[in-house]
Amino acid sequence: MLFIVSLLAASGSRVASAQTAASAQTQDAFFNDDTLQEVRLVLSSRDWQALKANFDQNTYYAADLTWNGVTVRNVGIRSRGNATRNGVKPGLRVDINRYVSNQEFLGLKAVILDNMYSDSSLVRESVTMNDRTFVGRVFGAQEAQVESGGYLFEYQYLYPYHFEYLGPDLEAYAALFKPETRETDSIVNIYGPLEAMIRTINEAPDDQFADAVSKHIDMPLLMKYLAVETFMVEWDGLVGFVSMNNFYLYRSRQTGRAQLIPKDKDASLAFTDIPIMFRLDTNVLIQRAMDVPEFRQIYLDTLSQCVNLAQEPGADDARGWLEREIDRQTSQITTAVGEDPAFPYSFDEFLSVVESLLEFARARPPFVSCEATERAEVFDTDTDCAIVTADATATGRIFALGTSRRKR
Repeated sequence: MLFIVSLLAASGSRVASAQTAASAQTQDAFFNDDTLQEVRLVLSSRDWQALKANFDQNTYYAADLTWNGVTVRNVGIRSRGNATRNGVKPGLRVDINRYVSNQEFLGLKAVILDNMYSDSSLVRESVTMNDRTFVGRVFGAQEAQVESGGYLFEYQYLYPYHFEYLGPDLEAYAALFKPETRETDSIVNIYGPLEAMIRTINEAPDDQFADAVSKHIDMPLLMKYLAVETFMVEWDGLVGFVSMNNFYLYRSRQTGRAQLIPKDKDASLAFTDIPIMFRLDTNVLIQRAMDVPEFRQIYLDTLSQCVNLAQEPGADDARGWLEREIDRQTSQITTAVGEDPAFPYSFDEFLSVVESLLEFARARPPFVSCEATERAEVFDTDTDCAIVTADATATGRIFALGTSRRKR
C-alpha cells in the first residue's frame, strides 16, 4: 500500500481532534490502493529534528495523526528499519496507544510507515505483498485458517542461518526469533516447540521426514511461499543472497503447526534470469523438502500458477496482469515522486527502474515456464533457458535492485 506522509513541525498548539469523522472511515478505506493515501503527522519541530538526528534510536515522540478527516491525538512515533534507517527520509512506527491507553485508529493499535529507502521504484513490496496483488492472488483467502492467541515470531537476522539445529539451549532460538505475541509465557512454552521443530528438520530420517516435519509446519503453504518468492526473485528472503531473512513465523495454538508470513519485500522483482532451483540447496528445510516428490510438485505447480497469473490479460488490455499492475501503481505515484523533496534518487532513476520492472513482468513468466520444463535434476541450475530483450547483456542480469546512485 502506498501513502504520502506529510509532516508538519509545529511550534505552537497541535491540530484539533476530528474523531467524529472516524465512523465514516474504515481500515479498508485506509488500505485502499485505488488511490494514493495521505497521512499527516503533526509534532514539534524540536522533536522532529531530534528523531532525524537520532534515527538509529527507538526514542518515541508525541504527534497527532490525521488521515481523511480523522485525527488521533498523542500517538507515539519513532524511527524504524534496519539497513534503511536514515535521517533524511525516516521510516516510522506509529503506536496509536503509546501515550493513551486503549486508543485505536480505525481499530488499529499501530501503523508502519515504510520509507522504501532501498527501492527507487517504491512499488516492489506493494506489487508483491498486497492481498489484492501477487501474494493474495496465489494464496487466496485465508480467513478460515486465522485464529487468535497463537505464537507470532519475527525472524531476526543476526548471522547466516538456514534452519540448522542449534542444540537444546532455548536461548539460541530466542536470539533469532523475537516473540510478538504471548511474550510473558515461559521460555519453554515459547521456544520449546520451535526447538523441536528445528531438531526434526535436521534429524528426522529421510523416509520419515515428510510426516515428521508436517507435524510442525504447514508444508503445502511453505512450498507456495517459496514458489512466490522464487517467481518474484526475492533477493533477501527465505533463500536470500546471504541467508534466510524477512519473515514472521506463526505457530498455531490449536494445531501446533507453523507457517511463514512474508515481510519487507522491497528486494523483489530483481533479476529476471534467476533459475527456479537457485540456492534452494543452501537451506536445510528447503533442501530436504525438495527431495520429497509431493512437496516438490506443490512448488512447481505454484510456479506454474504464478506464470499464469502474471500473464493473465485484461478484458481490454492484452498485457499480462503483472505488467498492468506495475504500470498502475507506478503511474499512480509518478507525480508525487517528482514533487518529493526527500526522495533519495533522481526522477530519471525512478523512471528507469520502472521500465526495468515492466520488462521483468514481460520476461520473467516465459523464463520460469521454460525452467520448469527444461529442469534436469532437483538442484540443477543449468538449462537452455535465456532472456531475450532489447537491452539484454551478456549475463542477462540487467534488472538491478534499484540501488543505483542516491542523490547527494
